[in-house]
Amino acid sequence: MNKPALIRDQIEKFERIIIHRHVIPDGDAYGSQLGLKYLITSNYPNKEVYVQGEDINYLKFIGLMDKPIADELYKNALVIVTDCGNVERIDDQRFSLASKIIKIDHHPDATPFGDISWVDTSFTSASEMVGFMAKELDWEISKEAARVIYHGIVTDSGRFMFRGTTSRTFEVAATLFATGFDFEELYHTMYERTFTDLELESELISNAKITEYGVGYIVLTDEMVKKYNLRYDENGKYSNLLKGIKGIHIWLTFAIREDGRYRVEFRANNIQINQIAVKWGGGGHALAAGAIVDNLDQALQIVEDANQLMKENKGN
Repeated sequence: MNKPALIRDQIEKFERIIIHRHVIPDGDAYGSQLGLKYLITSNYPNKEVYVQGEDINYLKFIGLMDKPIADELYKNALVIVTDCGNVERIDDQRFSLASKIIKIDHHPDATPFGDISWVDTSFTSASEMVGFMAKELDWEISKEAARVIYHGIVTDSGRFMFRGTTSRTFEVAATLFATGFDFEELYHTMYERTFTDLELESELISNAKITEYGVGYIVLTDEMVKKYNLRYDENGKYSNLLKGIKGIHIWLTFAIREDGRYRVEFRANNIQINQIAVKWGGGGHALAAGAIVDNLDQALQIVEDANQLMKENKGN
């Protein structure tokens, strides 16, 4: 039996389902998690379905997490974890209290977990996997579900520009489009910016650095966060600010967190960058990964690691 059918069978067996995803969520984490919730509630309206994790301010237009749920709700529950390759990065480690655990993910299987694990790196996103599952199972797809799943696919595929985009990606997107959700509203909300956003981006770019081998990097400091009244949970918005600039092959973003550590976003055109993220306790895709470091000294070591990687691959 294929994985979508196995997952459907488990959903049908349990009365309570709790859906988790990774910490510091992005559009795909939200899209796969909320999209799966909406699919289940539409097709199995008598089931209890919760989404668990921290709300992120800049993604609240996609949807909200359920309020923190009591430990006892995990008893006899099914937990589904989407978009998370590392068990230690699951937002809320109480997922382990469940009766059964399912993993749905498109990252390399860094730390295998779950009684059922559907991991397939050929998908652009966990959201595409959830949309594909709905299509394969002939589930009803509401406009609400289609909107958030589509958002997850668009953000993780770089608006269908990243290399992992396939004909299957567009087939899933077409199925979502057929629901008639308001995609104009979605795109408008996704890309709406203020003058303050532009001022911050201008300051980040004006202070950007580039190494001799084409590693570009920016640092979002605590002073900038306070100056522009930015929320710390919005610091992931600038990971592609240096994308598409001639001469930059790897671009890194170091963004201050509320605890004083730095969120690191690794991005690259044609060179595998996740090996450096893993070295620093993170992980992710070959060309897009993340990690957390303690200070700017470690950040500069990462820049040197990336510069050395480019040096070694020069001319390849």
